[in-house]
Amino acid sequence: MSIWWSLHLRREAASVPLARKLLLGTMETAGVDPEIAHDLSLALTEACANAVEHGGSEGAGENYRVTAFIDGDTCRIEVTDSGPGFTRSPGGCDHLAPGTGGRPA
Repeated sequence: MSIWWSLHLRREAASVPLARKLLLGTMETAGVDPEIAHDLSLALTEACANAVEHGGSEGAGENYRVTAFIDGDTCRIEVTDSGPGFTRSPGGCDHLAPGTGGRPA
């Protein structure tokens, strides 16, 4: 089964549980293992909360987007916002450990 959806949400705290519930329902429908579904929904919750808090200046970025794609053993979840991001250090990311998602080790 292949499922894809995308939401445009207001940067408000109430949008976070909405995104989480939709993802959990989608994963249940797709037959995703409940433990994996829980872990992914927790990661989505953190990413959405970050977008709500840091996703852009007032007026310029009042919304953020959540996109989910589930196909067999593949699950891709994206949270995008209008925030400024961060500046990478000169010389790349050699000081970051693999699997840290851009965070210092």
